[in-house]
Amino acid sequence: MLPLNDLARLDLGFKNLLCATGLPDTMDLDIRACLKELHAWAQHVKAETERNLHRFQRDPGDYENSEAYYRVLMLITVLQQDCGVRYDPDSIKSDLLLDSGEGFIHGLLQGQGGTCTNMPVLYATVGRKLGYPIYLCLAKGHIFCRWGTRDGRERFNIEATNLGLNTFPDDHYMEWPKKITPREVRLGFYLRNLDPDEEVGLFMETRGHCLKDRGHLLDAIVAYAHAHRLGPANPGHFANLMGALNEEIRLHAKGRLPNNYREWEDFNKIARPQPALNVLNDIFMRVDKKRPPFRPTRPIQGN
Repeated sequence: MLPLNDLARLDLGFKNLLCATGLPDTMDLDIRACLKELHAWAQHVKAETERNLHRFQRDPGDYENSEAYYRVLMLITVLQQDCGVRYDPDSIKSDLLLDSGEGFIHGLLQGQGGTCTNMPVLYATVGRKLGYPIYLCLAKGHIFCRWGTRDGRERFNIEATNLGLNTFPDDHYMEWPKKITPREVRLGFYLRNLDPDEEVGLFMETRGHCLKDRGHLLDAIVAYAHAHRLGPANPGHFANLMGALNEEIRLHAKGRLPNNYREWEDFNKIARPQPALNVLNDIFMRVDKKRPPFRPTRPIQGN
């Protein structure tokens, strides 16, 4: 059993990849190879950042007078220009998540175009490997990153899907891509840093989408239940779970049974690191947290 507090000690990319295992199109997913590639990308970003640090030191005004801004700019620039990370506009043409590579970071590591679901996770994963305080945050229908020091002295949002770096203020995400009401912010989920357990809940929700959109409803219900348990404040997790359960009810009313694609004896033969069993099996305690109201501050503006 893996206590929730221990999730904070697991690598973000590792958790994301674990939640992608055992899907219809990831039976041959090599997590170790993906982690090795992530390490190589992080080392390359580190080398390029240090090699060009003199640019910031010479003209800090070109980088918002912030070394943090410079480092994030280099992170995104190197990943986009040298590692081929890019946004795929065709991904938004369909509401179905039939390719797990559009939802999880293995797609980016394998050269696919990215989405607002996996690109922020990749940037946060590589950034954390470099010691950067980068968090995942949610707008309504969108994921973005945030640099935030523990002392609160430096905080700015990182838009992960654009070419280059944009640091939009919280007010931008209050209106885009869907309007967020002040009450929804006070409820304590949108526009704040996600906890480690909520990050896994987000990944399990993506897993649920991959399963449901392929017709594997029973497995999707399990994934959505995990997501709701780990992130009970997220209204989307509950809505997805109830939607899937209502679909099962409708199928039963029609005299049909939901499709379940996997046999457990085959699923358990899939090679994966031990923590995968802790993430994918039903062992997490419910997380009920009373959070203080979030009071957004205006972050650094990009050009």
